[in-house]
Amino acid sequence: MNNLPISPDNALPIPAPLGLMELLIILTFIIHILFVNFTVSLVTGAVGLEIAGKIKKSAFLDKMAKSCSFHASIHKSIAVVMGVAPLLIISVIYTQYFYSSTILIGKIWISVIPLLIIAFLLLYLYKFTWDKWQNKKALHILVGFAAMLILLYIPLIFIVNITSMLYPDKWGEVQGFFPSLLYYPQIWQRYLHFILASLATGGFYVFLFYAYKSRKKGGLEDYEQSLKLFGAKVGLWITVVQLIAGFILLFAFKPEVRMLFMGEDLLLTTLLMLSIVLTIILCVFLFLAGYKDSFKSFVLSAAVFVLIVSIMGWIRHEVRETYLSPYFDEFPRTEQSMEK
Repeated sequence: MNNLPISPDNALPIPAPLGLMELLIILTFIIHILFVNFTVSLVTGAVGLEIAGKIKKSAFLDKMAKSCSFHASIHKSIAVVMGVAPLLIISVIYTQYFYSSTILIGKIWISVIPLLIIAFLLLYLYKFTWDKWQNKKALHILVGFAAMLILLYIPLIFIVNITSMLYPDKWGEVQGFFPSLLYYPQIWQRYLHFILASLATGGFYVFLFYAYKSRKKGGLEDYEQSLKLFGAKVGLWITVVQLIAGFILLFAFKPEVRMLFMGEDLLLTTLLMLSIVLTIILCVFLFLAGYKDSFKSFVLSAAVFVLIVSIMGWIRHEVRETYLSPYFDEFPRTEQSMEK
């Protein structure tokens, strides 16, 4: 490994116990990615429902779409704010790897800021012109579609960033964002997993929101009731597909990493099996919620969802640690304070 382009870690020590920092990165990332999922799925849902409403000339579908756009405009800001903590923490505990992979796609990475600004402005325009542009539906849909494309593109930048940091041995072979898309393993499998997770999570959010609103206010408007059941069904069927996507991602891992999740490591295998079993249980509850409109299923599905998200956040961290652990002996992290 002597010839690897990995720099020594920053001389400044990690400002807290490593175990605490690892716990914080798991927790803060889970919160961040949930709001990212909400935003991406709700914008996609709004555009999709608005297009369907225009084709079918349905004011009912248009109301459903408008509701999705309203929720998306709230969650987008929270997603960005909640992304600060995991970004700072990963730059502290994986300094050599994160900064190096960021530099390799530096120009595109910096473009995230103007892209987010443009997406935010488009989403505000999309939301606040909904009624004014009823006679300009094509233009209104185009604005929402442009915002959606940007919000689907930005996560791909971070996926390339986070994936390439796991392969220091490949850094000297390719540079730039677009060449990296086809060079590093896992990128498209991770992106597929992310998109499906976003759609499923967004559907689940819509179901939970309107189930809670119905419980609190004693009823919903017709379009809200339809949106609630639609969310449960989207969450259910996308989650079923997500099970397949999860295995596709698993088999994109290096064999020595993959086998740890398939029996060679008790903890990792247990986490994977738990996530699969809980996902199947969640599908059952979502089926009951979507087709039976059961409030008990709403409560149980919410509890199971929290468990699944927590386990998946933990697994994500373990995968990163497993990939980078061979490099830690020769390129150690600065964990202890420097002597005075």
